[in-house]
Amino acid sequence: MFFWKNRNKKHFTVRFPEESREVCTNPGRGWYHIYTFTLDKREKDGLLYQPYWDDETLVLVRFDIGAFRGMSLSEEALEYADEILKCFHSRGKEIILRVLYDTQGKGMEREPTLFSIVLTHMRQLGAVVRAYESDILITQGLFIGNWGEMHGSKFLDQEYIRKLYAAWRKAIGPDIRIALRKPSFCRMAVTNENDKAVPGVFDDAIFGSENHMGTFGVKRRADSAWTEDWCIADEIGYMQETCGQIPFGGEVLSGQNPAAKEMLRALCDLRVSYLNSIHEEQVLNRWKQMEYGEWGSFYQYIGAHMGYRFVAGSAVFYTDRIEVEIANTGFSNICDKTELALVRENEDGTEEVYQADYDLRMLAGQETVKIVFLLSGLQDEKKDRYFLKLTRCRGNVAIRFANEGGEERLYLR
Repeated sequence: MFFWKNRNKKHFTVRFPEESREVCTNPGRGWYHIYTFTLDKREKDGLLYQPYWDDETLVLVRFDIGAFRGMSLSEEALEYADEILKCFHSRGKEIILRVLYDTQGKGMEREPTLFSIVLTHMRQLGAVVRAYESDILITQGLFIGNWGEMHGSKFLDQEYIRKLYAAWRKAIGPDIRIALRKPSFCRMAVTNENDKAVPGVFDDAIFGSENHMGTFGVKRRADSAWTEDWCIADEIGYMQETCGQIPFGGEVLSGQNPAAKEMLRALCDLRVSYLNSIHEEQVLNRWKQMEYGEWGSFYQYIGAHMGYRFVAGSAVFYTDRIEVEIANTGFSNICDKTELALVRENEDGTEEVYQADYDLRMLAGQETVKIVFLLSGLQDEKKDRYFLKLTRCRGNVAIRFANEGGEERLYLR
């Protein structure tokens, strides 16, 4: 509660509570577990007994359609896919979706012989997936390859990838995001270098080697063709330029073991928003055993900083406006349109809402911005209260600030 007591004072400053040292559970970021469903083996009752982790907002759902490699998907399979997505919707989980033919590293054997069948499966599943648009964080891959990871497939040249991407994009509509296994696949998927409808990237070999087990190349961009793999520095630059509004994540492997500071720098450069919480166990256990100051463990710190993490710093009150400092201490920007509002609670119980004229998607990880709310005037001796609130437009979901005691409303006090 504030009182404007000094008529001669031009402004006063109020600080918010300090940043919490806990994980701030928010949508579109964090750890996930994998749930695999074989669509030709319908187990409706089994959906009721799935283990759910309350502190995780994300799930990676895999649809195994290998049994249909020579035919269209059955109506029963499509109904089962719908039941699965509906189940996770009812649990309030956001879905990373991967459709695949292979779960054993035998993509060549398990995927269809005919390319046309893959396209048919995309058209069939697209209608099911599209119905859960607000629940889908991202889809991974284009059905093909070992584990659906786009390696070990006969459909990996540019023409196939372009057609697959176009078919899947048409099937699921323009708004559900798609991630491919390598940046070079993203460049193959679009028709020209200036195409804005570029997919994002998922990386299931983070720290697996210097080039993340082939996710990136070794040559500089200047010395490479447009669709070749570039060195990691140039690929990071490319991803920031073209798909910075698409969440990046995947799995960590044990090939490299950089120092903590270097590892955090890499996670921030990659804009990591989500990671597998059980693989690779060797790496994750090492992180859990590493002490990391007030955060307890290195694992705890990484879990708290994946994706975005908004912290309100200070609010400066003027006679006609309030300037609020917002920091993003996470690894990445938020990738969904999000509204930041300042709400004034009046003594008579009414509220006045002031929307920020700023796109929070532009606030990168480890950066701070000052946001101005123009008010109708701060009156003398008015006993009004003010709070900030964040709302992700997709699904109309509340986002919490990471300040101590931060809930869906962060009061200025």
